[in-house]
Amino acid sequence: LSAPSTAKINLALSHAWAESTSAKYQASVDTFLQFCEVELVPPHLRLPASDNLLCAFAASKVGSVSAGIVQGYLAGIKAWHILNNKPWLGSLRIHYILNGVANLAPSSSTKPPRPPVSHLMLVLLASNLNLTFNLDCCCFAAACMAFWGQLRLGEILSPWEKSFSSSNTVCCSHLMPPFNEKGSRLCHLPFTKVAKSRGESVVICRQADA
Repeated sequence: LSAPSTAKINLALSHAWAESTSAKYQASVDTFLQFCEVELVPPHLRLPASDNLLCAFAASKVGSVSAGIVQGYLAGIKAWHILNNKPWLGSLRIHYILNGVANLAPSSSTKPPRPPVSHLMLVLLASNLNLTFNLDCCCFAAACMAFWGQLRLGEILSPWEKSFSSSNTVCCSHLMPPFNEKGSRLCHLPFTKVAKSRGESVVICRQADA
């Protein structure tokens, strides 16, 4: 292939995952490479990683973390193979290794479900904020959007203050005018993990006590 074609492949792959996902995957690869250093695995045997090496890495976490965390590590390592155009050699054996990790996971690796956010919590939040201040008003608006729109905070807020991107973050301009006599509105999410840059729109219904 020509250099421009190869460059376009690399460009497309570099944008295949959300920025937050790429950061998690890189951390997974770093953890795997640290394991290889401890086990004295030569660099040329790390990529592609053999099935035995992948199983050994997964099994090294037994008794310390949940199987879900190990699955996340393996997802990052697999993405690393894809980026470098290397074959994934993991076999069905990894599935059973993960079963063992799950069965031997410490109780501390899982947390009980948190109580759900309630309307009363929003009322308490509002009573402790000064809505004439921009920051307080923004915090309360985000809380209401997440609650009434059934959204995750990560879908409407920037995860990093220093790398704010208006193309990925909900702004005032994304809230549409009311579309019915009740005052309900559409809010466009410019970027979501599934729809990517196509975004999605959610309905924010006017509340009786609003």
